Parts: sequence; structure tokens; C-alpha cells
Amino acid sequence: MLAIEVEFLTGRYVATAHHDRERAEWPPHPARLFSALVAALHEPDQADPAERAALEWLERQAAPALWADSESRVGRREVKNVYVPVNDKTLGLDTAIREAEKVLECAEGASKRRKAEERLAAARSAPGIVDTKPSTEASRTAIALLPDSRTRQVRTFPVVIPETPSVVFLWPDVDSARHRAALERLCVRLTRLGHSSSLVRCTLVEREVEPTWVPSDDGETSLRVVGPGQLEQLERAFTHHQGEKSRVLPALPQRYRFGAPGAAVVEPARSVFSSDSADWIVFERVGGARPVASRGTDIAQALRGAVLEQHGGRGLPATLSGHADSGPAEVPHVAFVPLPFIGHEHADGAVMGCALVLPRGLSKGDRQTLMRLVAKWETERSDDRGDLTLAGGTLPPFRIRRVAVSARRTLSPEFWCRTSRRFVTATPIALDRNPGNLRSNHDGTAHRAALEAQQSIAEACQRVAGIRPVSVEVSLAPLLPGAQHVREFAPWPGRPGRPPRVRVHADIRFAEPVVGPLLLGTGRYVGLGLCLPAEGQ
Repeated sequence: MLAIEVEFLTGRYVATAHHDRERAEWPPHPARLFSALVAALHEPDQADPAERAALEWLERQAAPALWADSESRVGRREVKNVYVPVNDKTLGLDTAIREAEKVLECAEGASKRRKAEERLAAARSAPGIVDTKPSTEASRTAIALLPDSRTRQVRTFPVVIPETPSVVFLWPDVDSARHRAALERLCVRLTRLGHSSSLVRCTLVEREVEPTWVPSDDGETSLRVVGPGQLEQLERAFTHHQGEKSRVLPALPQRYRFGAPGAAVVEPARSVFSSDSADWIVFERVGGARPVASRGTDIAQALRGAVLEQHGGRGLPATLSGHADSGPAEVPHVAFVPLPFIGHEHADGAVMGCALVLPRGLSKGDRQTLMRLVAKWETERSDDRGDLTLAGGTLPPFRIRRVAVSARRTLSPEFWCRTSRRFVTATPIALDRNPGNLRSNHDGTAHRAALEAQQSIAEACQRVAGIRPVSVEVSLAPLLPGAQHVREFAPWPGRPGRPPRVRVHADIRFAEPVVGPLLLGTGRYVGLGLCLPAEGQ
């Protein structure tokens, strides 16, 4: 057994959630602990080989269980904007370092890369030389160092105050005897977890600890964990950013289930679409057009065409193509979902990326087929940076890149897959049948149409989540910040001879918890009917 206890010496944990800058992370992610241990490894001038071997061993272990308070037993400090000075600017003494970094970034081949690394190492070890006759630019930079001249940048510092100010990371089935001494030395040097104000005491413990957070494919909370090669990835990333440039912690998503020992587990209702982060293939917008949600169906169809139709659309199983011999597939299949920025007070509805969302229970063979198609598309169509371009019809070029974990909350599967009793549409639902005229003021026509629309949505919930809602409110106007009016969306389906479906926004409430993602209506496989878990919003 291996158990690492982290005690928060100030009684609080200060760490910003990777996908929401206004929310504190809880419980602490195992990947964050590992990064802190790597920082402790490199604290001395020379890393201890035994300590390095211990971390390489640790990264190969399964995701740990945790002992930590539940969300209901932590307090959260109200987040306020704080304006802090930007990092000090230099007087140009690191020009050689910056130039060497640029050369290293562009170096191709082992020989050129080795020479670039040697040049960078030499530049970093060279003593600084004071310029007695600085240039005008250097003088401006020097003036910028003065307190009155330094600019301020907005920052937030979300804080969690747990009832029990400690957390334990548990690997119950491993034999840590060989690496225990090295891990103890690393823990002694670990003084913070998260922000520099989040001071901790870290130690290995011998006592038996019953976990409260357990890795589970059916879990409701996604935490970042590590895998083989994590130490090398972190060191390579640091060589690039040197603690200054923005970066995203390399990590793997793992779902966790909270359950006090001995407590009965009540299974919530589940969507036919998978809530497992591993079943979401996420692409982040990196350039090109900045379309809003009303262009989402164009993006979804372009993504579907790029992945399926151009690379083996024929002969694919119904779970991937959505088609059977006799027409549309009767089984749940892969959904192509644009992910708009909604639900925040500053949301503007811009599509931040898109995802392939797999149906729950997709077979291993079908999953491998899909991944081969995605890999083929990336290999044949990506540029030197790994970027892909979606375009077609009236859709301007939309550049995307596949990401394992994104810093944008909108692109986090957890944002859409939270367990909730209330869901609100981010994009309108295309109803399965025509409810009548929702805009008519004649003799109660609009009221009857609204009741019919509510009934249609309730039946859609039954098909997708296996449960009917207790109430449905429909609207033509958006119900979330950043969402758009139904009139902004092009008719669906936009094909000759096919009458367009009536579309509505909806506020849906269930008597029991439901695990997202909730995609409803006839356009659910191309981004319409995307619902945001809204309980507690």
C-alpha cells in the first residue's frame, strides 16, 4: 500500500479549476500532486536518480483513490477580481536565451535539436553583461519596472475551505517498499499544492485509510490523473515555457465516484450518450472563423463529412454512420457536437470547439474503427502544427486541433455531463413532430402548441435518458446567457422536400438526478438539442 497525506496548513486549498477560472478545484487532482512532486525532484541542483526512478514508477501505477471531504462539506470563498502587477520585464539580457529557444522550437532532426539544446544551455549559463549604453527600447523596458509604470492584470484566486483540512492519495494494491525512502524525501520537500499561498505538509502514512473518492467509469466527477511518460512530458514542457509562458498541465481524464464507506449507491438515470471523458474526442478552435452556435449544424456536418464520408463512409456500422440498410439507424450512434460558450455572464455563444460524443456501450471494434478514421483524417489533412480545417458550403474555414484536456470549461466533458435534475437548452430542440403554431394569438392556438411541444420533449427525454421530466417549459427566446433565439438557426433539416422542424428552447426538470450529456430531438446528432446541466447554476 502507498498513502500520501497532504495537510493544508492554513486550513484552505487555493487552486483554480483547469476548465473554470472562477471556481476552485476540489478534490485536488492526482496530476497536480504528481506535478508538485516533480517540482520537488528538481529543487536541488542535481536530481536524485533514486527519486526520479520513484516518480517514473509512480506514473505507471493505476489512478489513485482519495480520502477527502465531499463537495457538500467544503466552503467556497466568493471570487473577486484582483489586479496584480505583471511579471517583471528584463532589460534585454536574455535576448540570447529567447533566440536559442526559437531555434530549438524550429529544429528538425536529432542532430540539429541537440545543437540547439546545447546553444540554449550555454545561453542560460552565461553571466549577464550590463549595457552601459542601453538602447531606447531597453530604457523603456527599465522604466516599465518602476512601480508607477507597471501594468496590472486581472487575476482570480478561488479558494476551498474543507471541513477536514487534509486529503490522502491512496494506491492500496501496490508494493512501494523499493521506492518508499525516495518518495518520503520528495514529500518532505513539497511545501505547497496549487497556488503558492496554499501551504501544505506532505508525508507518507502507514495507517489504513478508507477512500471516499474511487475511480469509476460511472463516476460523476472527472479528475486529472497521470500515465506513463508524465515526468518526461512535464520536463519537456518546462524547457519550453520556463515557468513564464502559458501552458496546460499534461494529464489524462479519469472519472471518480464519491461514496462514504458503507453508503448505498443510488444509480442516477443516464443518457444514451457516454459521460466518460475517454468517449469524447474533443477538438479545440485554434484559428480561422469564429462562428456562433447558430452555425453549429454546419460545423457538425463538416466534421462528420471529414471523419466519415471522405474516409470510408460506406460500409461503416450503424453506430458510427447513423445509417442502416433501410434508412436511419434505430440504435444510438456517434454525435458530432459543436460546443458553444454559454451559461456565463460574459458568454457570447461562440463555438469554442467541437466533439465526437460516443454512444454508451459502443463496442471495442467500432471504437477502434472510429479512432482509425480520426487518425487517418489527422494524418492526411493536418498542417505542420497539427491543425485541421473544417469548411464547406457557407461555412468559412474553421481551424481546430484535437486535445486530451482543454483549459476551456466549454470543452470539458464534465461541463456537459454533470449530474443534475435540471437541464436548459444551449441550442434549440428540433421537435419530432409539428406541435402547431407557437406564435398564434388566435383562440388558444399557441397554448395548445406549447403543450404539444412539452409532450414531444418529454417523450424525447424518455428515449434518450429513460426517464420523463416532471416539468418542461418551452420558449422561442434563449434561456441561457450566450444562447441564441431560434430564429437565428437555419431550418433543419435544410434539404429540398423535407419540411423544416419546429425548434424551441426548453427548461427541463426531472424528479431524479440524470447524468448528461443530454442531447434531444431530431437534430441531436448534429448539435441541436444540446442541454446544459443547470442545477445550482
